[in-house]
Parts: sequence; C-alpha cells; structure tokens
Amino acid sequence: MTAAAHGAPGLDTLAAAFEHSITWEDDIWQADPVDVEIVHKKARDKFYDLLDRINSAKGANLPARILLFHGQSGAGKTHLIRALRTGAHRRGNAYFGYAQMTADVANYADFFLRRLIASLEKPYDPDEGGESGLSRLTRLMAEAALPADQLEALREADLDELALARLIVDLADEIVACPDFADQDLDINIVRAMLYMQRNDPRIDQRIRQYLYGRQLNELSAQTVRALDPNSGDGRAFEIVEALGRIMWIVDQAALVFCIDQVEDLRNFDDPEDRFTKAVGNLMQIANRVPSSVVIISVLEEFYGQARAMLHQSYIDRIEKSGPVPLYESRTAEEAREIIARRLEHEAKRHSDGPNFSDPTAYLSPATFEEFAGLSTRRLLEHAQKRFCGVVDDVETDDGLASTLAQALGFPGDNDDPGSDNAFGINYRDLWDSFANGCEAEMPSDDQDLLDVLTASVALTSQEWGGQLKVEAKRREIADDLPTIDITVTHPTGHSFDARVYLCNRPTQGGGLKRQLDKVLTTMGGRTCFMLRASDFPPNKKNQTAQA
Repeated sequence: MTAAAHGAPGLDTLAAAFEHSITWEDDIWQADPVDVEIVHKKARDKFYDLLDRINSAKGANLPARILLFHGQSGAGKTHLIRALRTGAHRRGNAYFGYAQMTADVANYADFFLRRLIASLEKPYDPDEGGESGLSRLTRLMAEAALPADQLEALREADLDELALARLIVDLADEIVACPDFADQDLDINIVRAMLYMQRNDPRIDQRIRQYLYGRQLNELSAQTVRALDPNSGDGRAFEIVEALGRIMWIVDQAALVFCIDQVEDLRNFDDPEDRFTKAVGNLMQIANRVPSSVVIISVLEEFYGQARAMLHQSYIDRIEKSGPVPLYESRTAEEAREIIARRLEHEAKRHSDGPNFSDPTAYLSPATFEEFAGLSTRRLLEHAQKRFCGVVDDVETDDGLASTLAQALGFPGDNDDPGSDNAFGINYRDLWDSFANGCEAEMPSDDQDLLDVLTASVALTSQEWGGQLKVEAKRREIADDLPTIDITVTHPTGHSFDARVYLCNRPTQGGGLKRQLDKVLTTMGGRTCFMLRASDFPPNKKNQTAQA
C-alpha cells in the first residue's frame, strides 16, 4: 500500500468499485463494463474462432461445434458466458440462447426452446439495449424478402383477423419461394409466426410467444392468429429451434449459440447423471439440426467428472471433440492488476467529478498484485475491497508478511502487546485453496512419500518469510501406519509454537482409520495436534470410525 493512497480525495468510493463480484442470470444480457479480456483468453479465442469458421464455411455443417468449459467454483464461468454473448452480439454474428440448469423439468427439448425464446426476447445490443433479438430477426427476415409496399401493409394496414391471416399466408409463401430461402426447407408456420410479430400488437405477440414455445393455442387464441397451423408432434420443439437457427443464418449470417450453465445444480435432484445425459442428447440434436449452431456446456469440473462416467461414449466423443477448455479459478498477477485497474477506471467514469482511479499502482504496491496472484476473481475482489476499506479507515498498515503470519498463528506484535494486532484482512485458507485448485502436479500415492513432500514444504516457509520466522519440521517414527511430523515455529520475539501433524489416510472400511485415530489419541502428549487427510471422510455413519 503506497503512501499516496492516504488523504487522496474521494477514496470513500474506492471500495464500491469491487462490489458485485458474482454474475447473475439477469447480468448476462448486458455488457460488463469491467470485463478483462485476458481472463480465460483460451476459451474466448476458441469460441470466436469457431464463429469465424462457421462464417467462412457459409453455414455448412462443421464438426466439433460443441464447446465444453469446465472449472472450479469461483472460476468465473458465468462471467465468461456473459462476455462471450457480449462479444458475439457486438460483432453481430450470433444470437445467444442461455439456460441455467436449475429447474426441475421433464422434457429438456421443451425447456431449451423456452429458454431460447426468452433469451431472444432480451435486447440484442448489450451496450445500448433497445430492439430484442427476436424483433431484430423478424425485421431482417421481412425486410430481406418483402418489397416496401407489402411490408408497410403488413405493419400498418387496418385488417381484421381473417384478412390479416390471408395476407400473412400469401407473404410467407413468397418468402419461402425466394432464392435465399427456397433450399432451406423452412417450417412455414414459423415464418408466418414471425410475420405476425411485425404487427407489434401485444394481443398477437402473446399468442405468438406461446406458439413459439411449442404449446397448443386454445380456440379463442387460435382465432387471433388464424394463419398458424396447430403445433403437433413429439419433435416440435426441435423443429422450431431448427427453423429459427436457419433463419438467423439466412437473414443475418449469424450463428445460433446455445449455452447451458450451472449444470452442477442438477445435483439437487435424485438423478443428476440421468438428467445430464438427457440434456446432452437434446443439445446434440440441436447441433445436428442447425449446421450453423454452437453449443456451450459450462459446468463445474467435479460434476462433469462424476457425470461423464454415466455418458455414452458417443456422447463423450461429441462433447470433447473440440477439446475441453479448463477454466482455472486462480488469477495471475497481471490479471489481478487488470481487473483492479478496470474497476477503478469504471468507478472514475461513474464519478466524473471525482479523482481518476485508473492507475491501481497509486493505491496498491506491485507486491500486492503478486499477493493477489492465485486467488479466484471473486476472492480477489473481496480482498481488494477490504484493502480499500482499510485505506478509507486509515487502519491498515504494511508491517510485512512476517507480522501477518505471526498474527495468523496467534503471536503478538513486535511490541509484545497482544492487544495491538493489525487487521490485515488476509484469508490464508482462500490463498491455499486457490493454489491447490490451480496446481496440476502429480501427487505421490504412498503416505510416507506424501509426508516427505509436506516436510520439505514446511521447511521452505522460513525462506518464503525472509528468515523472519524459524521453522523446523522433523519426522517422528510413531507407527508404520501413522506418518507423523513435529513442527516448531519460532518468532523473532522469542515466542515459539509447537505442533504435531499426523497423516491419517487409511480407509474407514475395515477399521483402518479407526486404528490410526486410536494411536493418535495415545501419542499426542499434550501438544497441539493436527490430523491431515487427503480426501473427504466417506459419509457412512455406521462404520467403525463413526461409532468410535
């Protein structure tokens, strides 16, 4: 934290720049003013490259049009989807459908269709709002195929329901006979439905929305839109999606992009793997029927690993053909700096009469960005907000990392006054979790080898803290099946901290873990002790460990 931060005008607005770190569904439809394009750049490039290939192929059926984005919680999956929609809509080469898999539905084809229509009813332009995607599509279709006089009659003529139906039937026949449409085998009822929307009549629009949902209209509603044949057939949802996707390409040279997100929420139901399999099957149907489509599956890595085991191999081949893209939650120091800079810049624009916050180094030292490296975006923003709150309150001081660690271990400060501790606002559990999630090193399978890694790592902490702390780690031979080390941490003030660490990795089945715990209880010797386990405890309350 640099001294320039203290006393600067308008600093009470700094902390507000880091609020709203979670992206909700309602955020998807608007551009993110603080998006940082270097975050998840590989996924972004893969998506835009695919759109470019579809455009170059003139809408021909290309392979590998299903993209799998998987990552940890807090990796920014939904934020990425928001950025992709924004970028594609700014380019004008896609219509983006979005569905969160939180609803309890029996038919995913119908669900995806409804979510697509709902997405198309959002403003197409992510920056300025205005015309919805569906209105844009119907307007472009009508303007591309109809002369001005017919278009004016469709939009403005005073017609009763029967006369309007006759006009729409005639115009739809002309459209599907046009050279651009003739070889597409379009569903003429969808063309008619889109022509109806040119009337901008709320009474009609309500019926058309229901029709595009694939639902049957009652007798009175059907009288209002007489040109439409009844929806029928089990595959009606796919037929409507296909028609819309083909029209997108014909009139706008734009791909149909459909994304499912929050897939891990299927775990709220009794049959998450079966639901995922059905959903994937329906998504592949969309990809098959619409050659200019892109399907995105955004999923928690853990859930995909679980559900993958239940998928047919043919499904896996289709999903992973383009190459799964991992979304790592940990941000680099450069990304952390860009994220903070972008938010400060946006805050400055919102308060044009205030100070310019665009240079983060005026408020945070370069070492701070290195400290933020490894955090998820969400945690990074939370920590940044705490730092800036500390600036405002003038209570945060930078006494060095050694003092921070000493405080975390419960030691008093250098003045030996336990009541004079500083509020650094650093959560070491978050730091460790971020590192662990981003680490891809292969870990030893043998417990003794695993303890060797731990012992060496603990010994390195003295170097990491610049020699301000003396850390010793020694192996203890207590039992062959109970790897153990003793740790001593000595602070420059002379305070020391002793602990014993047991590695308890034996399985609960057969009482292996119980025997380890029995030995732990008899060898603690009054020390502060920790038991480490490399996996979760199995949720079996009837095994010997639980009963003990």
